[in-house]
Amino acid sequence: MNSTIAIATYITVVFSSLFAIRRGNARLYAASKPLLMPFLYLCYASLLPASLAGLHYQRYVLLALLMHTAGDVFLLFPRGKSKHMFYLGMLSFFVGHIFYTLWFANAPVGHTKRWTVTTIIVCLLIEYLIFRQLMLGPRKDAPKLVPYSMGLCAVAVAIASTAGNGSPLYATAVSFAGICLFFFSDFCIMRRMVRLPLFGQFTVMSTYILGQTLIVTGMLLMQMPYV
Repeated sequence: MNSTIAIATYITVVFSSLFAIRRGNARLYAASKPLLMPFLYLCYASLLPASLAGLHYQRYVLLALLMHTAGDVFLLFPRGKSKHMFYLGMLSFFVGHIFYTLWFANAPVGHTKRWTVTTIIVCLLIEYLIFRQLMLGPRKDAPKLVPYSMGLCAVAVAIASTAGNGSPLYATAVSFAGICLFFFSDFCIMRRMVRLPLFGQFTVMSTYILGQTLIVTGMLLMQMPYV
């Protein structure tokens, strides 16, 4: 697909999804949400230089966004009536995070130990703070939610490992900003699950979409020096 068409279509789907939330249009939201990640992948694939498109590690982007699409679909089901669908969605997102992690670990974008270790320490502190927050609500839910957030931490560590050793620092910063927004979006969902809502669905989805977009944009920028 032509990159201009892919980007224009992705932007249209994004605005349709956010518009549906604002207007409370459940049908439009259900129709547009599952299209977000597939069209984000088409943007990635259309902007990726042909010399890099066939490399083995590129499949991890496709697999990550496919699993996140599955998660988006599972989360469309009302949590009150089908809680198991929520956990299937959470599992799908977790697997998607693993595929993201594999991309950053396997792509030849340069890696450094210093930022990796630093980010691991920061993530452990964040995990502790998240657990403390979730324990303020019904305590039975916190142990189920914290392990999921470890998948996000794995992506954060993998992104940070690329800082300052081959790929441009701004590219790492773009992807890292993306995972931070993704983390914030999921933290809002976790708070909602323990009956301590923080922000509404519009904030959750807008930060999720922007986070995913920045992660993928950073991936593209990291690969430009290798074209």
